[in-house]
Amino acid sequence: MHPLVSVIMPAYNAERYIADAIQSALDQTYSNWELIVVDDGSTDGTAEVVRRFTTEDSRIKYFFQENGRLGKARNTGIENSNGPLIAFLDSDDLWLRDKLELQVSTLGETKVDVIFSNGFIFHGADVAGETETFPIVTGRIEGDEMLDLLLAHNRIPVLSVLMRREIFDEAGPFEESPVYHGCEDYDLWVKLAKRRAVFFGMEDKLVRYRRHPKSMTHKHSQTLDLTLRVVRRHIHDGGLSEDEAKRRLRNLYRAWIGALLEEEEFAEAKVQMKALSAWDRAGVITCVQRVLMKVSPGKFNLVSRECLYRIEWHLRRLTGKLIKN
Repeated sequence: MHPLVSVIMPAYNAERYIADAIQSALDQTYSNWELIVVDDGSTDGTAEVVRRFTTEDSRIKYFFQENGRLGKARNTGIENSNGPLIAFLDSDDLWLRDKLELQVSTLGETKVDVIFSNGFIFHGADVAGETETFPIVTGRIEGDEMLDLLLAHNRIPVLSVLMRREIFDEAGPFEESPVYHGCEDYDLWVKLAKRRAVFFGMEDKLVRYRRHPKSMTHKHSQTLDLTLRVVRRHIHDGGLSEDEAKRRLRNLYRAWIGALLEEEEFAEAKVQMKALSAWDRAGVITCVQRVLMKVSPGKFNLVSRECLYRIEWHLRRLTGKLIKN
């Protein structure tokens, strides 16, 4: 059985890389697919590149919309697709040749709702330089377990996902608010987990994620910013205690501030330190960090890592023992 896979590709000013992305779909060993390219208001030659492919292969379809960002583009693509299975391929990323074949087969064997896989990360046009992989989880993961994992950070690369349309219809659509631009996929995974979807992570490296200056995860601080937005939205739906929910949010804030300082974004780091301090008014370590940020931001990460967080850990252990006794 070879069900139709609808591949959704949002594209914005993507003329530099989109031909390679489309070619990686054409190279698939699994042939029963359609590729829905949604041009999200491009002003470069994206349309011309895509139309060259549409004249050569009827499986490739082109749609244009006024710029509405990734969430709207993906929703538009799904609305104009026909397959019972949905996959995602961004216009600057690549699939390995057996990606769809292996995933369709695994989906049939496992009977889960969402399949995803590991993959390679490369920079610019240098595929030969791919050394990094994704920090995914593997095997079968039920909804509640996946929800807990996702409320720490995103573990599902969107370009690796294959899902059943019915589960998307149940939990979707993608969030279109500008606040969630760049993390609308992560937000959807959380909503799927809250709906008790069953996931399966494949160890196979089936995709190539291209990191470049215009990508959403070019800077670590950007990734942490997006992660915090999603976790803050859903943290109280995960069955966590109030203390654990607050600890997770505090740790994400700290990681974000630390990344901003490493990237020498000192003004933004101070803004976020002020936000953390306002939210975590009773946090002793947070109060010390606010002072440290004012007097010596260059030493913030070192002092926090080597001193403050160690003190906090010992205090937590001591408090736990006192409560037990």
